Amino acid sequence: MIVDTNALLIPGEFGVDIFAELERLGYTAIIVPRAVLNELEALRGRANMKGKERRAAAVGYALLQDYVRDMKSSRERCGCTIVLEAGVEEEGGSDTDTTIILLAARCGAAVLTNDEVLRRRLTDAGIVTVYLRGRTRLEEQA
Repeated sequence: MIVDTNALLIPGEFGVDIFAELERLGYTAIIVPRAVLNELEALRGRANMKGKERRAAAVGYALLQDYVRDMKSSRERCGCTIVLEAGVEEEGGSDTDTTIILLAARCGAAVLTNDEVLRRRLTDAGIVTVYLRGRTRLEEQA
């Protein structure tokens, strides 16, 4: 499972534990591309963001860092293994969405995103997507 930047905002915006939801759907390995981390860090520092959006970015970043730290100490958290993927950008990904599509195709991975344009591109490429449904749970779409 590859996680897009906006998916990491879900916990702060809607209070949904995306890692528990992914586990419920059967996903146990989570890949966070370096491009996504870079976007999340940029969102946290953007001065013109509204308070709620900035808070959601901070929550997503902190949650991800907590899970990574917990993984290093306990090797397991909520059944998920998180891999921070680097080096994919050099393979032709000119933007984060393209990087995610290339990585998903290469790994045969599904993608968690609420970005409609990205979801459409992924679907066209035959890649499974997971998205927030009803502001309360994640749902898979093949």
